[in-house]
Amino acid sequence: MEIKDKKELASNWFRDLRDTFCSSFELIEGNKYSFERKSWPHRHSGGGEMSIMKGEVFEKVGVNISTVSGKFQEDFRGQIKGTEQSPEYFATGISLVAHMNSPKIPLQPCAIKRQLIYSIII
Repeated sequence: MEIKDKKELASNWFRDLRDTFCSSFELIEGNKYSFERKSWPHRHSGGGEMSIMKGEVFEKVGVNISTVSGKFQEDFRGQIKGTEQSPEYFATGISLVAHMNSPKIPLQPCAIKRQLIYSIII
């Protein structure tokens, strides 16, 4: 598999995971609330999408994805292992943060920010 295909596969996997999380959170809210999405650009290439929902169970829940790439700045390259051969980078990932409305609902499953990152230095 080519590196381009691996990048696309990883990015799509995080997007699908985001969609699964969002659908599940909306189901918990009885499908009365839905996520608002807002895209943001990365200064080099790519960007991300924030998905935010406020409801009755969740005060606020965010499921955010990003896929970015570019070149490390010359003065920064010496600090990153592997950039001697190529200054290019690629990263894609997801983060999930949830805040419950009720203090009686256990926070353990949702209180920790989870971040999965798949990074390749080309």
